[in-house]
Amino acid sequence: MLHCVPKPATFSTQVGLTIAYFIVFLVALVGNSMIIFVIHCHPKCKTTFNMLIVNMAAADILDVITAIPLSLVYLYESAKWFPGRFGVILCKCLPFLAFISIGSSVLTLTVMTFDRYLAIVHVMKRPLSLKLTLVAITLTWLVSGLVFASEIYKYKLYNESGQVICAPRWVEDLLASHKITMYEMIVRFVLFYLIPLLAMAVLYSKIVLHMWRRKAPGEHIDKNQKRIEIQKRKVISMLVTIVTIFALCWLPAHVNHFLVTFNFEAFSCLPTSLILTFFFMTHANTAINPCLYFIFNEIFREGFKHQIYHRLSGRFSSGSDRLSSIRAEAISGSATASRITLLGSKRGSTREDMYHESDTLV
Repeated sequence: MLHCVPKPATFSTQVGLTIAYFIVFLVALVGNSMIIFVIHCHPKCKTTFNMLIVNMAAADILDVITAIPLSLVYLYESAKWFPGRFGVILCKCLPFLAFISIGSSVLTLTVMTFDRYLAIVHVMKRPLSLKLTLVAITLTWLVSGLVFASEIYKYKLYNESGQVICAPRWVEDLLASHKITMYEMIVRFVLFYLIPLLAMAVLYSKIVLHMWRRKAPGEHIDKNQKRIEIQKRKVISMLVTIVTIFALCWLPAHVNHFLVTFNFEAFSCLPTSLILTFFFMTHANTAINPCLYFIFNEIFREGFKHQIYHRLSGRFSSGSDRLSSIRAEAISGSATASRITLLGSKRGSTREDMYHESDTLV
């Protein structure tokens, strides 16, 4: 029988993880904000698929501003918490918001996979429409909110040995509360990790098989079709990488959760630095995602460069100078006039058609 006592984190572990969390917080906040900014401002990026990426980025931002503060408090103070009404609100809301951001991310990844499956395997069907995409995004938050609403109920402040702590407890009877937590842990693992990953694995397998079969030897493919096929492969490569990294980042944390719930003695014998590193990996995922978007997606890089150039050039010209420049370029048929014509044609098309570029582009 194992008999171990959990030990607090060493000073070196605290310093190392604090620096690591700060880097993750900065990269995730700036990177995901840039993704949202580029998609909002760059016309080529306004597709239904990219709306799902915006939702993922928003969920990642919510995760870092809620979960990382919780992790740092635990790193230095363990379960110690702030007293009073403000402490109660933070104790209930921070875990709830952190969990629904995670749930929304998982469900959004699943919807993105299904959308690509429709676009590539069932080419006669359109990918998710604008309306269905908005409904799917709303449902990712509603479902996550309903499943994790229990966090608001069970997280409470307790006074133990003269110290205020924030801890989850279903009922006052610790054994009964622990038994409920065991069932809750299994349900959440199945709903927000096992089933989504299995579904995505099946869909991506079908996508890859379909794309492999389409590469018939000697088949003539025009340049435009070849460009679309290359773009689709890049999208699938990006999504498979995102899903794989997500699975790898969250697996150690799920192992931690199961050990805490089902075998606390074994969990107590793990090095504290290892336990904290496992939890850190889950939040590092929020900083990795925006980096992958820019690495795999040329349109995001192009949009970001365009916006930076536009913002910087705007600082060095007055409003009247910009207006006269636009008029002059319109008369001479320059590049600015071409862009204005393109935007005009976009406005003339239906909103639905604009967003349905997502069947070929991200």
